[in-house]
This record gives sequence, structure tokens and C-alpha cells, in this order.
Amino acid sequence: MAAPDGAAGPFDTVVHGFSHRYNPPDICAAYGVDALHNEGWTGQGQTIVVVDPYGSPTVLQDLQVFSSTYGLPAPNLTIIYPDGQPTLNSTAKLSAAFETCLDLQWAHAIAPDANLVLIASNPDETQGVQGFPSMFKGIQYAISNYPGSPISQSFAVTEQSFSGSTNLQAADLVQVARFDAIYQQAIAAGCTPLAASGDWGTANPVKQAYQNGTGAKSSDAYPFPTVSWPASSPWVTAVGGTWLQYHWQWDPGTNYSAFLALVGADSDAYNTNNPLLIAFMNYDTTADRVETVWREDWTLVLETGHGQNNGVTGGGLSAIYPTPSWQSGLPTSLTQGARALPDVSWNAASDGSAHVYCSQANGWNGASGTSVATPQIAGVVALVNQMRASMGKGPIGHLAPKLYQLPASDFNDIVPQTFGSGANAITLQDNFRFGYTVPGLPVTVGYDLTTGLGSPKAYSFAHDLATMFP
Repeated sequence: MAAPDGAAGPFDTVVHGFSHRYNPPDICAAYGVDALHNEGWTGQGQTIVVVDPYGSPTVLQDLQVFSSTYGLPAPNLTIIYPDGQPTLNSTAKLSAAFETCLDLQWAHAIAPDANLVLIASNPDETQGVQGFPSMFKGIQYAISNYPGSPISQSFAVTEQSFSGSTNLQAADLVQVARFDAIYQQAIAAGCTPLAASGDWGTANPVKQAYQNGTGAKSSDAYPFPTVSWPASSPWVTAVGGTWLQYHWQWDPGTNYSAFLALVGADSDAYNTNNPLLIAFMNYDTTADRVETVWREDWTLVLETGHGQNNGVTGGGLSAIYPTPSWQSGLPTSLTQGARALPDVSWNAASDGSAHVYCSQANGWNGASGTSVATPQIAGVVALVNQMRASMGKGPIGHLAPKLYQLPASDFNDIVPQTFGSGANAITLQDNFRFGYTVPGLPVTVGYDLTTGLGSPKAYSFAHDLATMFP
């Protein structure tokens, strides 16, 4: 789901006058992963499985460049092609190459001594779910050959993609059940399936074949709140997105109305370093660490000015699954009898993107999205599994149920946050996707349907997962 957002050097911290970039030491320090590394928890003896469509012919070389640039250990990568190695002969496949580089490089950044396995499926799912058989063929291979591993999945489709209409029918759920059976096999083998919650807020894309009255396009969204699958599966841990501001804080220098006028007037404002955009994205460098819900309306200017914002964390209530027993402690007024997501979150922002090296995308770029967050959580799971192995315990396995048993102090609680002052003040308090009519869901104290339980404080989070569970 990620896409490059502009070239920059691997140590550039600000590009286009305002947009921040993070490298591995930044993220490790911001979340407390560095303290785990300092104790020797680096993923040694563990394996992380990454599932991506197509892969990339230069993925190993690109991973080696990333590793050497940031002083990480040489990577140990195995690539599995369930249905043969594809040829990257389209824009979509080249975009998948970038996603593949991102996922592997940032899993490696968090767990630098873990082995990496790439499941490169063919074709992609693209809201039509046609790519899932190949993906799950690869996942089954991983279950058999790499039991006990976290499985990072950056792909997502709207739940309704399993149907030919807006309403899911019983027959539509038969295929979902087949895939869920494989996730249950993964859990039985001690694996930890993880999936990105999506980058479209509550306004998720329609299935390609679905006609909504105006003609279906990839940019169309269902006119009611929806969530992404497989993140919605109760046998998967759903990873949402936050906006991490580390050693800086957004301080808008102009008001929201002026920004919206810019969106309509200059569709290339980001690449031209438009002064009004830079003023709107002004920041204060005296702050230490701020983390808010991932909702970046400024990315409208990355979408050619058409108001199709893809910079919002997914979250909400499943239309397929009832509330699992491990979410029974959440208010029923919130869950309404449904599986709630996400479970946990991590930085996914464009202004605070992750440095990625990808030859197929002309070298260094920044990456954003919940697909940035997911492989990093997988990396944390690898650290947890190393700790547990040192205690004679098995891998943590199904993570989601255990998250709700951890103390609240293991998470950075994401709450509404106001940036700027006076007429320029803007409060981020939901996951509304600008340009659509679907309402967003509120950010609240404690668990919410935008960021879940919050983002991990990795040091205590990992130690508690290692010690609290048999």
C-alpha cells in the first residue's frame, strides 16, 4: 500500500522545506527499541516472514545498500515464489517492488539479526482478491517451514471486496473462511499473523467490479464506514497508523481554509515547494516527542489536487466478524457486537516517513502508510520471541489477545491533539478521509477505533510479553 513520496538522501531529515524523514536510529530511539538492542535483543535466531505481491529483482541488493548505509548487519534473506518469479513490466508491479523493499528493510531495522523470508506472490490482489490464492499458498509454505515466525502482511482489501455488491452474503464468506483456516493453522504453529489496517480512514475503496451509480473506479469508496481485510480477521493482529513527530512538532503557520484553497489552485504544490504549503506545515523544533492519530490532510497535494486523501489510518468495525472474546473488555457501545480494529499502531506518516532504498524507484525515497507500521511491529515480535526463547518459552504466537492483557503503561495512548494556535489551530481527533462523505471515527482516551490501544513503548511492551505469558 505504500508508495514513494519523493527522492532524498539517506540522512536527509527534512525535504521540500517541511517533510520529515526518519532513519532506523530515529525510530528505534523514539519507540525505545534501542534500549532492547542495547540489552542484546536483536532478533538473533528468529525469522520474520514478509508477504508481498511480485517482489523485486533487486530486493537483496537494495536491502544490502540499506543495511550498509545505516550500519546494520548483513541481511540473511530467503525468497519464495509460490507461483514463479514475475516480470516487473507495469507501474503496479514497480510499486510492489517499492513495497517489498520497504517491508524487508524496516523489519531488518527493528530486528537486525533476524532472518528474513520474502513470500513474493503473483498476481496482486488489487481489491479484486484474485491474488489471495497465491499469497496464501506462500503463507502455508511459511507455516510449515518457519513455524513460530511473525508474518507481516502489507496488503489490504475492503471487506466488501469478497462480494459483488455492498452487502456480504453467506456464499461470499466461504472463501474468507478458507483463508481464515490458514491463519488458524499459523497460530497453531506459533506464528503471529499481522496486517495493515489500511490508509483510507473509514472510506475504503470499492471492488473494481462494483457499480455505485457513477461507475466504479479505483478511487471510489463505499458510502458507509468500512474496514480492511485481513486486518479485520480475529486471527490477525491489526496494525493502525500514527503520526510520530520526533524532536519537532507541527505548528501551522496559516489556517485550514487557506490550505484548502491551495489544494484546488496548485496540484503540484509539494514538488514546487509552494510557500503556502510550507507555511501550513510549519514546525517547532523545541518539542521532544509528539504522537497523534495518522490523519494528514496535507497529502491532498500529493493526489493531484482532487481531494482523494490516502493519508489516514484505517479502523472501525468489521462487517464479517463478531466481537472476539479477547475484546469483550471493550465497551459494547463501542464494539456493537463486531470485531474492532486496529489492535495496535505505529508511525505511518508522510511527514515523518521512513527512508527506503529501492533501485526500481530510483534509489532513496520516503515511505508512509500502515504498511510501514506493520513490518516494524513484526520486528518487535521477533525481539519478543528471542527473549522468550532465552527463558525456555515458545514464541508469543497470536498477539492480539495478549495485547488486551498488557498494562496501559506499555502503550503510548493516542488522544486528540491540537496543533498551532489562534486562527491557525487544528485539532486531529478522528480518521476522517477528506473529500468523502463517510464520517471518521473519534480518537479517545484508551482504546479507540483509529489507533487501537496505542503505539508500543517497545522496552516494557516486549519485556511484559516475554514474562507475563507462559
